[in-house]
Formats: sequence, C-alpha cells, structure tokens
Amino acid sequence: MTCLGGIKRERVVTIANQAGFSFVELIAVMVLVGIMAAGAGLGISNIITGFMVSRDSAAIAGKAQLAMLRLSREFRVISSVTAATSTSITFVATHEGGINKTYTVTKAGDTITLNDGTTNDTLVDKVSALTYTYYDTFNGTAETSWASSRRMIQITIGMNGPDNTPLSFTTRVTPRNL
Repeated sequence: MTCLGGIKRERVVTIANQAGFSFVELIAVMVLVGIMAAGAGLGISNIITGFMVSRDSAAIAGKAQLAMLRLSREFRVISSVTAATSTSITFVATHEGGINKTYTVTKAGDTITLNDGTTNDTLVDKVSALTYTYYDTFNGTAETSWASSRRMIQITIGMNGPDNTPLSFTTRVTPRNL
C-alpha cells in the first residue's frame, strides 16, 4: 500500500503485467530450433557421405594406378609379343643384363594377374573389365589383335567405384625393344 496525500491506494499486480514467455511462444521457439537442427543434421550427413565416397574413390584410383604402373613398366621392355587379344597378352620382356622372361597378363574373375611362368602376381582386384587396344602409330586405327606392325599398346582397366559407379583408367605404352 502507498499513501499519497492521505489517500490509501492499494497496488494490484496482475499476472498479465508480469514479463515472461507464454506457452505458445515456447512451443514456437522449440519448433524453430527443431527445424534448424534437422537442417544442420542433413548438412552434416551430406558432408560425411561426400567424404566417404571421396575416400573410397581415392582408394580405388590408387589401386588402379599401381596396376597401371606395373603393367607400363613391364610393357616398356617387351621384345616380342607371342599372343595378344583384346583381353589377354603374352609377351617376352628383356630386363637388365639381357634376361628374357615370358609374361601373361589376364583378367580372371575380378582380378588382374601377371604370370611369369612360376608365380601368379595379383596386380589389382575388384576389376570389372580389362581391355587392350593395339596401334601402329599414335593416331592410328585401334586394333583388337596384335600384328608385327603394332608399336603401341593401350591398357584400359574398368573398376566399380562407390555405389557401383563405373570408373575407367587408361594409359598407352610404347615398348622400347620392338
């Protein structure tokens, strides 16, 4: 109670005059925060999925590059080709010291192997395709079989990437000893 000029006045405080949030306002804020959290969750999910696809693709590309490097090195020292089709090649390679060795490179199942007559080296697995194309000159006509006039070999390795996305790796090699 306050007293002004001898008149007593009572001060009435009502709930409507107090500061605060109503129940409807709290629910609205909770709904908005939920929507923002869902959007952030989707964004984080997309980032993680992208990272995993990128990681898996890099691993597959690394495996294919190692196989291509090994094949390129062996094909550079070819001195003669004994049998060659679009899916298999058998050749003689001349290594340092004049050592000749016969190799066969084929795809068996989902694996590319390099056989030197005694050991079967697995170059890469999870392969969907292996093809060889032969050329007389760089811009020449692509051929699927070997002839003595051929001077260049194109190797194409097909692999399945994340979500079975087809990936293709290609290189050309010019043997030095032909």
